Formats: sequence, structure tokens, C-alpha cells
Amino acid sequence: MKIAVQCDFDGTVTEEDVSFLLLEHFAEGDWRAILRDYQAGRIPVGAFNTQAFAMVKADKQTLVDFVLKNEEVRVRPGFTELVGYCSGRGIKFVIVSNGVDFYIEAILVAMGIKGIEVFAAKSRFKSGGMGVAYIGRDGQRLEAGFKEAHVGRLREAGYDVIYVGNGMSDIYPARLSRHVFATGDLLERCRGEKLVCLPFNDFRDVLNGLKALLPG
Repeated sequence: MKIAVQCDFDGTVTEEDVSFLLLEHFAEGDWRAILRDYQAGRIPVGAFNTQAFAMVKADKQTLVDFVLKNEEVRVRPGFTELVGYCSGRGIKFVIVSNGVDFYIEAILVAMGIKGIEVFAAKSRFKSGGMGVAYIGRDGQRLEAGFKEAHVGRLREAGYDVIYVGNGMSDIYPARLSRHVFATGDLLERCRGEKLVCLPFNDFRDVLNGLKALLPG
């Protein structure tokens, strides 16, 4: 049996949403109005990120420095141990996030974690503002359904998918997965839908739960 762990990033690997911290500090405009449109279902996540991050004029290094030095950017305990366990057991571990690639990669590098596949919004830095876009499996721009598309890709490749997430958007890939570890809004949504899941506070809970699911 091939096993894959697909893990969200903002609010899951990190305790806070890093993209929101960046937008709050650097966006030159009312990005929260765009967020309200997204949360109300008036625009897809791709449109939200494209429009909101276009308001960010700072260069990449400034943003990376902010993320790495900000005390609010905290990784949940046990993440490195979980990644190591998966590597040792031959379990594929991927991060699939509605966030943006540059800060996810910077945080992983700072932690000394290498070799993890990361799928997130692609960033381009330019003088007029950041360019941000999701790219689908066909190489074309994708406006919605990013996380569940990757669950589908893994399933088509023959993997049983174990999902780890925290947010409202995580319910869609969670529904498609064999097992689910949930916290925050995802946990409440799973309970509301009576979708079987294992709650977690940090990645030590996920690691222990994974060991119980995969004895030996």
C-alpha cells in the first residue's frame, strides 16, 4: 500500500496564517474587503490572492526577513519529527497550500527541512506589486479547487491519502481522503458533517495517530 500525507501550511504547519500577517503589514490597500468577498463566496481563492498580493510592493527579501523574524510565525511542535517519520517509513509527504510559495519555502529552509514537495500559489516579484497565481496539473492557471486537485493526483497515482488541515477550505480535500487529522475550523466542519477525523493540537498528536493507523 502506498501512503501519502497531504498537509496544509498556513494555520496547520504554522499556528497563524502567514499570508494574512504579510498582507496586514505590507498591503497598500483594503485587502480585507477582498477577503470578505472570498469568504462570502463571491470570488474564488485564486482571485483573492491575485488581487490582495498585488497590493504588496515590498521586495522578496524584505518579506522573507519579516516572516523569519516575526515572533507570530510559529511552527507547531513535532513537525520535524513527523516529516522524519514519514521519510523513514517511505510515506510520501507533501505540502499543498492556498498560501504563497516563497514564504513556505523560506520557513522550511530555515528549519533545515529539505526534499518536501510544496504546491502553493506561485509568486513573481515586480515593481508594481506581486504576481500570484495557482497553477493546475495541466500547467494552466487554476482559480479554485487547488487542494482537492492534488488529492486527486495522489489517488490516481495509487496512494491512500492522509489529510492534515485546519481551515474551511480543507474540508474539500478531507472528504476525498482515507484518513483526516483536523484542528480549528476543519475540525468543527468535520464534526458537523459527521466526517470521521482525528483531532490534533500539534504534530506530535499527528505522529502518534499515524503510528496507530500504520502499525509496525
